[in-house]
Amino acid sequence: MKRRWVIMLAMLLWGCGSGGSDHPNRVPPQGLFSDQQALQGGAELFSRHCAFCHGHLEEGRSLRANDYEPPPMDFSDGRYRDSAPAYLYWRIEQGKNVEPFRSRGSVMPSWGAHFTEAQIWHLVAYLKSRAR
Repeated sequence: MKRRWVIMLAMLLWGCGSGGSDHPNRVPPQGLFSDQQALQGGAELFSRHCAFCHGHLEEGRSLRANDYEPPPMDFSDGRYRDSAPAYLYWRIEQGKNVEPFRSRGSVMPSWGAHFTEAQIWHLVAYLKSRAR
């Protein structure tokens, strides 16, 4: 009887540990962060699809960011230079569709169905290059 309770408790705790902001451990393509074409491609995608909320390079986070709760990230912030590339890829790919962002009310679209894998990596390279 006692053993059954221990097993049930262990299974319950194991199930509780699978939430949060875990993301797949994707590995960026070799040489991505020094590839000028990737950086330029990421800059163009960002300008066309992301800058409206996240702001252009010269402005940091856009003034429109104040209209959202939670506000979009300011990628000129230096801490994004140290962000795991796999995390940034996952956020772009999944947007508001994953926890903890869904329950926090994020409005960021999921771009996984709109961008190719290469395009998402180009955005990641650009975001990391933009952090000061």
